[in-house]
Amino acid sequence: MEFIQSKDNKTIKRIVSLGQRKNRNKHGEYIVEGIRSIRDISSNGVIKTIVIRESKFKDNNIEALLALDSMQSIPTYIAQDPIFDKIDNTVNGQGIIAIVAKPNHSIESISIEDGVYITLDGVQDPGNLGTIIRTAVAAGVKGIFLMKGTVDPFNDKTVRSTMSALHKIPVYEDVTLSMLNDLIAESNMSTYVTALEESKPYNMVTYDKRCMLILGNEGNGVTPEVMNLCKHRIMIPMYGDIESLNVSVAAALCMYKAQEQLMS
Repeated sequence: MEFIQSKDNKTIKRIVSLGQRKNRNKHGEYIVEGIRSIRDISSNGVIKTIVIRESKFKDNNIEALLALDSMQSIPTYIAQDPIFDKIDNTVNGQGIIAIVAKPNHSIESISIEDGVYITLDGVQDPGNLGTIIRTAVAAGVKGIFLMKGTVDPFNDKTVRSTMSALHKIPVYEDVTLSMLNDLIAESNMSTYVTALEESKPYNMVTYDKRCMLILGNEGNGVTPEVMNLCKHRIMIPMYGDIESLNVSVAAALCMYKAQEQLMS
């Protein structure tokens, strides 16, 4: 097991570079931090490298993680604490970081089946996106489409919020209006977009067996161009004195309502 003592070490420099989206896209890699998240994806064969903080190397939980059969062939390094500080993006982190291969999902080769899908149009907050991805897995959603302008699902804040869910559901990035239009038309997909005007309560709508839920930017909602592609407009009633819900909460309510109806 190699001991890293220099910030110029190639593995440290690679991790630092993956803080930028262009490098994540170029190398097809991203960073995962924390024992649980790394353990959850360890059996998928996607972990390329492990780096451990020197002062945490003898931590019982890290030792148990490294003892897993799925971790035995992964190159593992120990970094001096000041060097590890250069790559640690969390407060009170657990002292372990992995370089991970990004899942590769192409909308051109997608095979649409019956079920619930979700499209996000311009969601900007990494925590919101991560929570939506994690909730989508729990709700049994078949796939997530991210329109151009939506926050990168592989930045560190989003990844932490997903809790390894990025490897449990197809996420399609940089979807254009044309691509979304073709997908809806060719797959015979019914669309349900959240909107304030001319909309029905989300719990009073009949969801088709192949349906797409569409939610938009935290402040501005769904763009008019995307709105025009949608057949049904839905809204979540506000029973108290508040104007709107956080987009991740709204997405959760809609995903579960649609799924529960389809499964009943």
